[in-house]
Amino acid sequence: MTVSSAAPATMLDVARAAGVSRATVSRVFTAPSTVAEETRTKVMDAVAQLNYVLNSAARSLRSGRSNTIALLVGDIAQPFHSQLAKAVAHAAEGRGYSVLLCDLDHSITRLERLLESLPLQGVDGVILATGDDIDTAAVRAAIEEAEDRGTKVLLGTPQLAGTGALVLTTDYESVAYQATKHLLDQGRWPVALLGGSESSVLSPFLTLGFLRACIEAGHEDAEDFIVRTEYSTDAARGATQRLLSGPDNPEGIVASSVSVALGAMSALADAGLATPGRIGLVACEEVQLAEQLRPRLTTVGTKLNLQGAAMADALIDAIQGLPPKERDFAPGLTLRESSAG
Repeated sequence: MTVSSAAPATMLDVARAAGVSRATVSRVFTAPSTVAEETRTKVMDAVAQLNYVLNSAARSLRSGRSNTIALLVGDIAQPFHSQLAKAVAHAAEGRGYSVLLCDLDHSITRLERLLESLPLQGVDGVILATGDDIDTAAVRAAIEEAEDRGTKVLLGTPQLAGTGALVLTTDYESVAYQATKHLLDQGRWPVALLGGSESSVLSPFLTLGFLRACIEAGHEDAEDFIVRTEYSTDAARGATQRLLSGPDNPEGIVASSVSVALGAMSALADAGLATPGRIGLVACEEVQLAEQLRPRLTTVGTKLNLQGAAMADALIDAIQGLPPKERDFAPGLTLRESSAG
């Protein structure tokens, strides 16, 4: 008996022999109805010629899929991400999918590694939800490679255009516009924006919305009241303290997140200016924590149960080869005590 020492054929070998892409080979096994019959025949002829054998994860996909999607979040400690994860999991489970939750902890290196490894583990799709700036050549390449392997990717932030990934995101400019206009309509001025850091891809959108509302109200000097801070309670507390020590104390504050709002509330309490009172406060996201605070926190944002369900459904539809649908989870104002006039 002779034993061949040649390495087993790979999916890339099959693709080359059939004259198609690796993604097409993957679809022949995972979603054959989406591939033309002539192309399927070429691929299966190449499989037979090369004696190609699917790995254990791929074999399970012959009659279906692994029915697992991964949710990658920037920081699971943030109330937004933990609540979004719950919503995604519930929606996915309702369609027979399990969810693998991965905390990026703001690390691009960890993101790159996960995008490379998850498709090899048989994960059908990936939802990427982070406000961090992750638009690098390495991340783009990893997303494109995942898509080539047949793993669908859905982005929850407005970046990485052109990678072929699905995009389903909140209109953050509208969020900041509504929050700012709510305070201005009460006759409050100055209104300050405690915006995200320069490393956040959301900051430009929040800034645009803030400035648009202020300029419409006739406040051309609104840029003087934009204060940058990290998305943390401690950083926002310090930023608010600096704001209050300036020449023009604000009558309203738009916080870029609930965590930032918590820092602002702490600084206002230390200064004897606790809300509700002379300074109104609105946060640019709607999470359950806002209702538990005292005073209860006014917010503008999407309903995360709707957003999470929309993201899970859009990704699973793409995995199953279904046509895309319009999905509406427009942000809205939830009025509570912190911005009472």
